[in-house]
Amino acid sequence: MAPTKKPQKNKQSKNEIASSLIPNSGHKKPSKAPKLLISPENEDRLRRLLLNFRRTPSPVTATLSVTQKRKKLNNLYENLSCEGFLDNQIELVLSSLRDGATLETALDWLCLNLPSHELPVNFSNGASRFPSTGRSVAVISKSKKDWNVSAESSVQEVKEVPESEVLVRVKSKRDEEEEDSLSSCQPSQADWIHQYMKRLEEEELESSDDERDKVSGPRSFEVIAKEYCVERYNAIKAKRKGDKSGQSQAGLAICKLKEEMNALGPSEAILESEFQRDRQDCEGAREKEVASSVLDDVHESVNADAFFFQLFDDLTLDTNPVGSCKSEEQESVVSNDSLDDLDLGDLFDEDVPPYVPSPHELLELQKKEIMRELCNEKHLTKLNGIWKKGEAQKIPKALLHQLCQRSGWIAPKFNKVTGEGRNFSYTTSVMRKSSGFGKSRQAGGLVTIQLPHQVEDFESIQDAQNRVAAFALHKLFSDLPVHFAITEPYASLVLIWKQEESLGITSREEQRREKFVESLLEADNFSLTTTSRGIHSALPMVDSCVKENDDLDVVKSNHRARRNSSMAAECSSLKQKQENKKKMQKYKDMLKTRAALPISEVKKDILQKLKEKDVLVVCGETGSGKTTQVPQFILDDMIDSGHGGYCNIICTQPRAITVAQRVADERCEPPPGFDNSVVAYQVRHQNARSDKTRLLFCTTGILLRKLVGDTTLKDVTHIIVDEVHERSLMGDFLLIILKSLIEKQSWDNALPKLKVILMSATVDAHQFSRYFGQCPIITAQGRTHPVTTYFLEDIYERTKYLLASDSPAALSSDTSITDKLGSVNVPRGKKNLMLAGWGDSYLVSEDSLNTSYDSIKYIASAVVDYDLLEELICHIDDTCEEGAILVFLPGMSEINMLLNRLAASYRFRGASGDWLLPLHSSIASTEQKKVFLRPPKGIRKVIIATNIAETSITIEDVVYVIDSGKHKENRYNPHKKLSSMVEDWVSKANARQRMGRAGRVKPGHCFSLYTRHRFEKLMRPYQVPEMLRVPLVELCLHIKLLGLGQIKPFLSKALEPPSESAINSAILLLHKVGALEGDEELTPLGHHLAKLPVDLLIGKMLLYGGIFGCLSPILSIAAFLSCCKSPFVYAKDEQNVDRVKLALLSDKLESSSNLNNNDRQSDHLLMVVAYEKWVRILHEQGFKAAESFCESKFLNSSVMRMMRERRVEFGMLLADIGLINLPKGKGRRKENFDVWFSDKTQPFNMYSQEPEVVKAILCAGLCPNIAEGLVNRLTKPAEETQRYAVWHDGKREVHIHRNSINKNCKAFQYPFIVFLEKLETKKVVYLQDTTVVSPFSILLFGGSINVHHQSGSVTIDGWLKLTAPAQTAVLFKELRLTLHSILKDLIRKPEKSGIVHNEVVKSMVHLLIEEGKPQHT
Repeated sequence: MAPTKKPQKNKQSKNEIASSLIPNSGHKKPSKAPKLLISPENEDRLRRLLLNFRRTPSPVTATLSVTQKRKKLNNLYENLSCEGFLDNQIELVLSSLRDGATLETALDWLCLNLPSHELPVNFSNGASRFPSTGRSVAVISKSKKDWNVSAESSVQEVKEVPESEVLVRVKSKRDEEEEDSLSSCQPSQADWIHQYMKRLEEEELESSDDERDKVSGPRSFEVIAKEYCVERYNAIKAKRKGDKSGQSQAGLAICKLKEEMNALGPSEAILESEFQRDRQDCEGAREKEVASSVLDDVHESVNADAFFFQLFDDLTLDTNPVGSCKSEEQESVVSNDSLDDLDLGDLFDEDVPPYVPSPHELLELQKKEIMRELCNEKHLTKLNGIWKKGEAQKIPKALLHQLCQRSGWIAPKFNKVTGEGRNFSYTTSVMRKSSGFGKSRQAGGLVTIQLPHQVEDFESIQDAQNRVAAFALHKLFSDLPVHFAITEPYASLVLIWKQEESLGITSREEQRREKFVESLLEADNFSLTTTSRGIHSALPMVDSCVKENDDLDVVKSNHRARRNSSMAAECSSLKQKQENKKKMQKYKDMLKTRAALPISEVKKDILQKLKEKDVLVVCGETGSGKTTQVPQFILDDMIDSGHGGYCNIICTQPRAITVAQRVADERCEPPPGFDNSVVAYQVRHQNARSDKTRLLFCTTGILLRKLVGDTTLKDVTHIIVDEVHERSLMGDFLLIILKSLIEKQSWDNALPKLKVILMSATVDAHQFSRYFGQCPIITAQGRTHPVTTYFLEDIYERTKYLLASDSPAALSSDTSITDKLGSVNVPRGKKNLMLAGWGDSYLVSEDSLNTSYDSIKYIASAVVDYDLLEELICHIDDTCEEGAILVFLPGMSEINMLLNRLAASYRFRGASGDWLLPLHSSIASTEQKKVFLRPPKGIRKVIIATNIAETSITIEDVVYVIDSGKHKENRYNPHKKLSSMVEDWVSKANARQRMGRAGRVKPGHCFSLYTRHRFEKLMRPYQVPEMLRVPLVELCLHIKLLGLGQIKPFLSKALEPPSESAINSAILLLHKVGALEGDEELTPLGHHLAKLPVDLLIGKMLLYGGIFGCLSPILSIAAFLSCCKSPFVYAKDEQNVDRVKLALLSDKLESSSNLNNNDRQSDHLLMVVAYEKWVRILHEQGFKAAESFCESKFLNSSVMRMMRERRVEFGMLLADIGLINLPKGKGRRKENFDVWFSDKTQPFNMYSQEPEVVKAILCAGLCPNIAEGLVNRLTKPAEETQRYAVWHDGKREVHIHRNSINKNCKAFQYPFIVFLEKLETKKVVYLQDTTVVSPFSILLFGGSINVHHQSGSVTIDGWLKLTAPAQTAVLFKELRLTLHSILKDLIRKPEKSGIVHNEVVKSMVHLLIEEGKPQHT
């Protein structure tokens, strides 16, 4: 028996150690990675559920030829055989998958559909290739995987199959006891191998010598053929000399050779064919020399004949059995009498016609040539260092061990396979290493080999093992002439196998494979033929179809006639109503007011140009009236001309509600949406339309949504794009679509003529004109009065304002200007995306101020100075004439802050406080109307607005404008991979617009809270187009949703196309998130995300939050992520903040049975807890109590209010796409909606109290922002703990930021965290806002998943490796694909809001909850 080696326990291989180390790091991955195992009950239940779900496979888009399909199926069949699957299993999966079959999908299908006990063990339980115990898989052909295993590995078989089902057998422990084979070993055990092999060689050489002594039998075909040629030459020579005796002697020899050939098997005619070929090669003068040399060759090859005696026994095509030839004693010499009777005929005639061999004889000749080449001793050089001529031949087992050791492979392992009855055989398994590079690279992996034909009986165990070893030598070392070095009868067997391969003789397994593949191809062809026949059979029905179409045309014609009749009546009705209104005094007065607007002067030009051209640019100064009048010019013209019924005008307007109401008032009609009102509006959550609507004001998004169902806009007559100068992302996107429509209708006369009008106040009109083919431009002059502008230095001198040293707007006393120049202090580590946006503290010098006022030097103008604002408003109220004050601030939080300060002052108490009016897009339209009213005498109206009041909304009585110079615009944060509203300086064009608002009724005054230097030198001329400064993912989704073709070619048509790198980045992110697949194909997830106008990551989080029943906490997390500020205010004593955070979570743990200590490991769940407590106090105790709570918990109350608004906004978006239901019978107040979204009894909040589910959805949104914990490189596996000081994000080492609740965590539940953003410093990269997530969460919702079926591991997103048995990993992968199908079903049935009750969704939730339960040991 072979010497055994003690197994090495708890010792990592070199490869395992190398893979766990991090380059350029003193840390490594933990030695014990989480092993993903689920209970057998859960696994069986999931498998049954997924099989019953019957997910529709993805359609196969690539078309292959029959040859390509055949090659693909053959390769798949072979590869699956390599993995150890049975033929019937392979044929089952290929029949099921058909054209969609790949190696990956086939392995997934097998792991999902086959019971665990029918799978190779590697696939069912993730065991090693060579497990030390238990039962495992033996793959009968080579594996394509490059991987190594430990020394203790061994190979066994899975199950017993019939002989026809090759490749896998069962190996029991009883068989192992009977087994007499070599144990596996490492190549480094050279001495042990050498000693053991030498002993085997000595034993086997003795038996092989005995076998060699016994070898006897008939001579080979080659010897007989050579002797036959010699005798034929002798006979011819004797005939020429007239030697009768020589002729008789030669004839007798020829007869004996023919008899010997007949006994051997092949036909005697092949001898004559061999002679004729030899004769053509030799000339008469050399006949004697050739004959003698052939005789020498014959004598030299006698020993070799015995070596290959069995060759023709197996290969003969005749039915004659191979027997022992007559011995010399049995062969009597032919008597003279018999020679006399022997009729030689024309045997000795020289003019014999050339012999034409039969196909059978040609095959025999081919075999002879192959055998001659195989036995050529020139090939012996390939065996240098292995075996030399003259050395003792080896048994196949010994030579196989020697060659494996020489190649650096693990020694072969022989496994007994029990057949029917008492029959048995052996397989041999070898672990190969990969070799070579580039095209010559050969993959390594496990190779398990079995004899191609079952031998009924073996002489002994050694004989069975040597036979399979010989076949392994033939397969693994096909380039070596191993038949020279091994003993008989195994050398002859190798020659037979080599000859079969050379002749192309296929095995039974190959024949079965070919037959199966052809049957699949025939089935595919049959289906195609059936389809084509169906098409041809439909041809006789053409006449009937034409008749039906004619009937349909008649119906359409009748419908068209009725519609024309209805339209004619509508046109007449509208014209009559218009005439009646003209008689009304109110309408006459309104017409006079409208006629006084500057835009009325170009009314005729606008209407005339629209008749001549399809596109028109209208450029009007502030107050010209273009926004309200141009749509009415077109509507009135069509009504007066008798075509009002056909009129359908859509005007894209950011302030659609306000403008629509103003237009309705001017037309003396009911409010928009009421009966008999032709004016309407439509925004995201409000729709005021009716059948009578002829003029619709809507947002750009609404028009784009209309394009989804009507790409040609055939029912629309005019599209007016207002405020094009704002260059919003969707505005520029709309221009591309409109340009394409205009170009299409220019050559397609069948399309209705669409007219496009572009309008703007301040715009480079010629740029738009060039974009639309030099379309005409009409400019209307504005009606404004002179405006006096005061810059910041002027305001300081006029008001004598003194900046307090402790004011937020003042530079810190300990911070110099040069310090501020060197580094920018940004809360939460965000880098400033536009450095100029951070104020004049380092850009303004004394030379540029022209003032002696010193306080200006210490202004941090990035901060809104509310003290100055309050002082300035009071100064205007005290010293200036009557007139409204319009204050421009960046956003709602700033507006609320100023309102609260003014309301608290004595000046605006009582009735004056009622005229402190906010104005922004989220204010209800009824409340917005008050800004247009005039206040009572003696009361000053103060309007505090965002840039909504910059262009479209005109307030007549405004005389004084205070411009902060700031606005908020959408910016992309590359660290967060999120877009957010970032505060920035306005452009010069925006600043002039704001100035112009002060001169509507009389000369006005504008107070600009920035320096003259900034206005003249630093402000941009125009606002940067949004398409050039934000990520394009949302735009790309809309392109695919509208079916506008490939993304890059489409965006190249933009007014100012984005960079190619920006487009590539967006497409890559969409693929990573799972919104796109293949060749830019929109996935079901992408379809839903395209309907959510939010960031991609937030949209995915919201969508899954609604599906998995944890919407309320996800709304809070999404609101927090979308805010640009942290809810926590960090004081100088940060330890107090940390204690408060832990206290918040501790209170939550005590009040909830579903939370445990591990749930403290989440900054995001902390935000959820903080918001829930704040909103509960707000509802129960009021605003002041909520403010006190914020102060005690270091929370920013304005951020908390912003989170509530975002929660409502995001929830409404989900309701818009039908994912959740809204309450019935309740008001539209935000508080009501927020309470509804927090209702735990609703289906969308079914699992909102399960933290593991919430964290899993958080993982879905933040992926690929995942990091893995590392331990010290020198730490022993037994001493490793779950405290990870350092993490790895797939590229480098990272650390948790000190503000995270996980910074000082003692032990992490799992070694994986998700994070919001990375903060880079000179030396270290920090992770902010972290949450520990489970392996199941990553498997279900992480990045792309790659299952390594045999090695029992999974790779997520290309770098994160988890340990998981193949069957378990495939279950998770299938769950992902099933979720994909569920989302696809939601596209067809968006109202299916009860999706949380779906069995697959419930099973995924159950898995997450079970995983999160504390494990008791």
